[in-house]
Amino acid sequence: MRFLISVLAAVLSVVPALGWACSTCKCADNTITLFGTEKAFSGRFRVALDHYIRAETSGSGVGEQTTDEARTTLGIAYSLNPDLTLALLVPYVKKELASATLARQEASGLGDIDLSARWVLHRSGALTGRHLAGLRGGVRLPTSDEVKEDGVLLDIDVQPDAGATAPNIGAWYSYYRFPWFVNLSASYYTFNEGHQDFQAGDAVLASLLAQYGLTENLAVQAGLDLRHSDKNEFSGQPDADSGGTLGMGFVGLALRVGGELLLNVGYQTPVLNDLNGEQEEDPAFRVGLAYDF
Repeated sequence: MRFLISVLAAVLSVVPALGWACSTCKCADNTITLFGTEKAFSGRFRVALDHYIRAETSGSGVGEQTTDEARTTLGIAYSLNPDLTLALLVPYVKKELASATLARQEASGLGDIDLSARWVLHRSGALTGRHLAGLRGGVRLPTSDEVKEDGVLLDIDVQPDAGATAPNIGAWYSYYRFPWFVNLSASYYTFNEGHQDFQAGDAVLASLLAQYGLTENLAVQAGLDLRHSDKNEFSGQPDADSGGTLGMGFVGLALRVGGELLLNVGYQTPVLNDLNGEQEEDPAFRVGLAYDF
């Protein structure tokens, strides 16, 4: 009962022409709050909630369209031992699509669920390990809702997610020496075909996060998130306004309350834009919390 009440409280505290863009890989590490900036230990059970707000514009002239997205993700992670942590990420997505012709569409629903794991393969420095490194991997499952209006499917850009299986694999490194924490991760995603014959381009994601502890309970964070992806395809045809390289700078704060609750807030803004065709990514806002049981 205590578990259910805590999860419910967490949720309530945070929930405030045809396009092919459908950004299926966000420019960030979506497990950073869930895996945490601390070292895992056997039996650690963590519940996290992350709320992410972003917008993108693609196309030009009468084909221009803007997608606003609010994504709330519930995460659960369990450490079988200090070297292996398993995680489940369940997103709920709300999108609004506006075109240059003033047409608007809205949709919301379950997104594609992520299953992931992180392995520690290397420890060195100090008695408990100052340098940690290992592998990470997982799979995104085609669980998203496919939303209709008056019996007609809405555009793929406004659908909660792509509805595609996407295995991924990568590596990570962390450095621990209070007041500093540094984490570097990189992953490769490959996508199968999803809803409406849409196939997202394969992508490489990389994230660098540095944290400085002002006190034992309050830290400032800064980082850089990079995404490079191939062009998307719709019915086998490539979308000229998709794919390319995007870099987002990140600043944030992390606050620990009562030893078990971690609150974090962050802001992303584009610092590198080498995207194909006509694409523009707006600044993004993220707020999250995590609770250890």
